[in-house]
Amino acid sequence: MNTYRLIGTRTGVEPSNLFALDPATGATEHPNAAELRRWTREYLCQPHPALGRPGPVCPYTGHAMERRYLWVVFIDGRYIDIERLTAIVDDLYELFPALPPRDEPDSKFKAVLAVFPDITEYADIETVQQDQKTRFVEKGLMIGQFYPGCTFPGLHNPAFPALDAPLPILAVRHMAPTDFPFLNTRHEWIDTYLRLFAPDLPEFITSTISHKLVQTPDAGEGTP
Repeated sequence: MNTYRLIGTRTGVEPSNLFALDPATGATEHPNAAELRRWTREYLCQPHPALGRPGPVCPYTGHAMERRYLWVVFIDGRYIDIERLTAIVDDLYELFPALPPRDEPDSKFKAVLAVFPDITEYADIETVQQDQKTRFVEKGLMIGQFYPGCTFPGLHNPAFPALDAPLPILAVRHMAPTDFPFLNTRHEWIDTYLRLFAPDLPEFITSTISHKLVQTPDAGEGTP
């Protein structure tokens, strides 16, 4: 539980623990907290027949939930422009390292979710996620967008809407070895990824990298 208060200097956002509400802060639970917990337990932490691989939809959320390392801020209001969304993300960028747990290996399992329950148009959430991604990746972090009806395809089944969620969310967590498919479109992202994980990459990741790096020889080219 949170034994001290961490508050964003720009927007006043204050992360609370989604699975261990701290009575010492005097916080009242948000009306959408129960729905978020249900989605976390019943969807993210469960297998899905359309996922295209075994295991839960999100392989990281279960660890964060079981250890009570999942933090959340709810931002009410239907009209939240890009400037305010960016300021909220700026606050989370600064607050994330200070959120418990702060020491490895436990710190690798934590995540923080910024939830916007009243927003019904999601283009600005997409824009802010795309604009901010490089800054997060440079710090070994991932920022992802979720919202109702999101059609971003799953890694193992393009027909599976991996980022569909009952509430609009911007999520921050530590980068993991299996994030390669989310990072392979920018050289600077791959540079950070390889710096962090090259010695311990999963076999399917190294195979993917090797297929991307190997060039087909020109016709008639001999072997030296």
